[in-house]
Amino acid sequence: MKTKLLFLLSLFLMALTSEKSFGQSKLTIETVNAYSLKNNKLGIETLQKVAVYLPPDYNSSNKSFPVVYYLPGFTSSINEFLFGEYSGFELQKVADSLIERQLINEMIIVLVDGNTFLGGSFYVNSPINGNWEDYIVNDVVQYIDRKYKTKPSPNSRAIAGNSMGGFGALHIAMKHPDIFGMVYSLSPGLFDVNGILNSRFLTSYQNISEIQKVISELFNEPDKNEIERYKYLTANLRYGPYDGYLKGFLLAYGSAFCPDASLETPPFFYLPDTSVTVTNINDKQFKCWINGFGGWEVKIKEHHSNLKKINIILDCGINDGWITDGTKYVSKLLEQNQIKVETLWFDGGHTDKLHIRLKEYMLPSISKYFETQTSN
Repeated sequence: MKTKLLFLLSLFLMALTSEKSFGQSKLTIETVNAYSLKNNKLGIETLQKVAVYLPPDYNSSNKSFPVVYYLPGFTSSINEFLFGEYSGFELQKVADSLIERQLINEMIIVLVDGNTFLGGSFYVNSPINGNWEDYIVNDVVQYIDRKYKTKPSPNSRAIAGNSMGGFGALHIAMKHPDIFGMVYSLSPGLFDVNGILNSRFLTSYQNISEIQKVISELFNEPDKNEIERYKYLTANLRYGPYDGYLKGFLLAYGSAFCPDASLETPPFFYLPDTSVTVTNINDKQFKCWINGFGGWEVKIKEHHSNLKKINIILDCGINDGWITDGTKYVSKLLEQNQIKVETLWFDGGHTDKLHIRLKEYMLPSISKYFETQTSN
């Protein structure tokens, strides 16, 4: 009899173990009302998509879960992280595997689509693109907290991203430590003092003069829809040769960081004067261009108390050109200002190791942060 009871008990325990090990995670695409993007001049949609990963125990448990919000880079949609477009990286499979192997704890993962027809929003507020920072902090976070079993505190929220999204994550975290307690910034768009020169997109004066000429010709026909013509122009630029990509990046960057809502035709900002040379790049007209990805001395001073409240990880390849230089520069500035930052380096470039960094470093680091906050 005793042997039979032990046998039944072992079957019961095996059933419990099996259910836990093979619980079904869920990946869904949600539509969020982007109230913060209303009245943008480019006609960008105020219904935006986010991808939501729910861990295996979500439906079978009454507990709440921490959340990480991820911001993709320039021209990247959330789909690229869902269906293997980045070297086979598939969010649901990767997260499931990490959880099953107990390399990360269960968490909700939200991918925010910051792409626009210009290629990207840079996740900042702009009257041209819309208020993307407000959209993430208010619209997306509130939507997720209302609909899902989350832990609604900065100790249980992290924000992360790569490239343009790496910049956006750091930009948003340092302004909203009441929302996000941690930021993981991968290969971030950061300028050092020479970053705007080394990045090439602005200092290729041939690119600028060519864009000026094309725009002048394109908007000389008032009977046509100006936004549709602008979409046509930017699509041809971004999906052409690399110099076209740089031109497209210039237009997106200018819309984010140098907008002028008083202008009546695209691009709704003033292109730099092509007669300006490298020797006087810091003239007044270039300030907004420099301070987009740059101006970190002032930014760190302005947000010093906020930065000291958040857990900061910068993760960058050693062969990523001006982004490597910018990451070193910002990391050093943070340390000099007694702001704790962990800077990770890997042997690679901009996106060649992205799938590995996401799986082996970003998600485990964020999980460790959440675990640390729970144990405190």
